[in-house]
Amino acid sequence: MKFETVMEIDLKKLKYNTELLCKSYGDYEYKIVDLKDNAHGLGLKIINEMNKYGINYCLVGSLKDALEIRKINKDIDILVNYYVTKEEIYDCINNNVTITIQSDEYLDEILSVEHKDNLNVQILIDNGSNLLGIKTSNELDKIIDKINNVKNITLTGIYTDITTLGVIDENYYKEVNNFYKIAKKYLNKDLMIHFNEPIMYHTKLKYVNGIRFDLSILGIEENIADDFFTNRKIKAVEKKYGCLEFPEVDLQLVFNITSEVMNISKVPKGTMVGRNYMAKEDVLVATLPIGHKDGITKAIKFVGINGFKREILTDDIDKIIVAIDESIKVKDKVYIINEERDVYSILKELHTNRYYLMSILNRNLTRVYINQEENIASIL
Repeated sequence: MKFETVMEIDLKKLKYNTELLCKSYGDYEYKIVDLKDNAHGLGLKIINEMNKYGINYCLVGSLKDALEIRKINKDIDILVNYYVTKEEIYDCINNNVTITIQSDEYLDEILSVEHKDNLNVQILIDNGSNLLGIKTSNELDKIIDKINNVKNITLTGIYTDITTLGVIDENYYKEVNNFYKIAKKYLNKDLMIHFNEPIMYHTKLKYVNGIRFDLSILGIEENIADDFFTNRKIKAVEKKYGCLEFPEVDLQLVFNITSEVMNISKVPKGTMVGRNYMAKEDVLVATLPIGHKDGITKAIKFVGINGFKREILTDDIDKIIVAIDESIKVKDKVYIINEERDVYSILKELHTNRYYLMSILNRNLTRVYINQEENIASIL
């Protein structure tokens, strides 16, 4: 008998979120999706659905992912926001992949590669967060002068990463102002100027024509505090925080993670369950085929079976043990993450953020795409 733990991706919900976000933020020319880390674990194949319903640009964290997307989608513009080696430049040119210039030294390395065909580049600005990027207007001037004085390299955009994760505080405005001070000379040019997801929660900046969606398009919005967000709805923040009205959108979680009851045992009081739990009373337990290797531990506290929360008693590398009652049977479906066992309660239990949660979910989970339209079934 086979037991599986599955990530189920609902393409109908992905379509809904994509259309809603692209319509709600329709005053941005470039609707960009951040597909780093294999589309946050959902698989790069979902790019076709998002492209079809409004996304017109995508960003990835590696050339490997960029080339994989190009196999799937021949037309969408792709930006790699991490280092690409000199040896990989030809792959970028041949597959129409844009690279990111993060320093003057890196640009010199790229310029040392001889090529006849055009290479598109964008420039990353460090807005004061002291991560990657250009830190001063003088450095930016120097880099743009170099680009303008060589053949076969075209500057297509300038961008930055806001690090406040949507928090409405002085740090957001500080980072925005730092970006403006460095790049203001070039903001009225015919360039793509884009920020990441935190600008969703702020009044549109006149010089920004691109918005990057990442986990929000999957239905996992920034859950900052109860003052700001409830029930996964974006709401207008009180004006005392310095933020004006922004679109209210009700997004849907596009995936769930399910498992199955693999085994059921009666455990007498005083008997060990697994390695680190002793039964305080006679208890009926179920073993599930999911564990540390899949990014799931007893820290999440509960799973859902037959509409009820079931406490996780102990865990292991490849299994977790939960307390059940006699209504539970072998092969019953178990919900690890879904609309009811929602992501935000799990984030609180793990004391972490949404990016970390998505990064630890094992890439070896079986992925099943549901609600496919006939014309994409063969692709997925």
